Amino acid sequence: MVKPKQQKKLYQKKQPHPQIKKQGKQVGTSQFRTQLDGLGLRIVEVTADGNCFFRAVADQLEGNEEEHGKYRSMVVKHILDNREMFEPFIEDEVPFDEYCQSMENDGTWAGHMELQAASLVTRSNICIHRNMSPRWYIRNFDNRGVRMIHLSYHDGEHYNSVRLKDDPCDGAARPIVIEADADLSVPSHQTKVVGNKFHGRAGWEAFQPGSIKLVMAGTGCENAEKVEQILEQVNGDVDAAIEFLIAEQGTEECSANSDSLPNQANTCACAGHDENENHKQHKEDMVEESTNDESNNSSKKTNTYTTLQPNDKIPRNKVCPCGSQKKYKACCGSALGKQSAKFVVHQAADSKKGKKERKQGKKGISAKAEVPSEYDLVTPDMGALCI
Repeated sequence: MVKPKQQKKLYQKKQPHPQIKKQGKQVGTSQFRTQLDGLGLRIVEVTADGNCFFRAVADQLEGNEEEHGKYRSMVVKHILDNREMFEPFIEDEVPFDEYCQSMENDGTWAGHMELQAASLVTRSNICIHRNMSPRWYIRNFDNRGVRMIHLSYHDGEHYNSVRLKDDPCDGAARPIVIEADADLSVPSHQTKVVGNKFHGRAGWEAFQPGSIKLVMAGTGCENAEKVEQILEQVNGDVDAAIEFLIAEQGTEECSANSDSLPNQANTCACAGHDENENHKQHKEDMVEESTNDESNNSSKKTNTYTTLQPNDKIPRNKVCPCGSQKKYKACCGSALGKQSAKFVVHQAADSKKGKKERKQGKKGISAKAEVPSEYDLVTPDMGALCI
């Protein structure tokens, strides 16, 4: 009697879109397995009971996921012994002792701190494989002979172990070498700079360089100094930093930061030298188009370069003129929307390129002025990120 009732309750909770959920997970898992297969790797599943991270580590190091409790204890002890390093990064203002006590309990999910601590306490580097995303390396040791733990991360909630396809799984995982990532490392001078800059925050340098790259890749903002400042505000939480930058509505903050940083003035996606030179001309073009009978069509074809000016009077709740079908405040109206908007516009307008160029020719606008050439030449490498 008890078993049917439990099944009925579970079924009712999943009833709204059972087929869609199942299909999405199947597609994602299949895609992930194909991605790893191309590297000669496969996923070794571990029990999903809240101990999955420690189970996956145990499988990698001993070939027995049931040893997860030992590695949980090792990690928690390392965090306790290095309180000054880890305490600044505990979220939600939870007391340090309370956090560690909770992490000692069986079934408590591991977070970013536990990844770092596991790497240090086992003297191993860690490679985290993610579906259609860069591999994420936690590299605390430069010696090439140091073991590399390979894990897969699924839907932001589960870890599995990753092994070679021909690994018999009769012990510790066999060494994996990914040739494309052979030279991936954190330069020693970069670590020193970060360590000097954040000398008052022990442990920050352990993963700061990779965090900056993750946030820059996830938001399109190329101002490393601004990204560092946001990461500092959110205690190094990469996801929180990305969400903060995407949601930010200020259109002049990034420009102000880039003006105060001469070495990065040309790298920020929110400002540029060519933008200041052509601002006046493009603004006049938009005014002229607004009085034309074809204003609705021409506004959609106005290049991304003109829709990102801080002084343009475009209602924030209106559809963005760049053609992305998003509201202006969530697209080009955001200081960080410039680069992402560029890709959306060009993907949607490639088939109409000839027509657009003819229209611009009539207006005396050079097609080369449509988008700054630097964006057409620079494509971020999403293969792997080293922390």
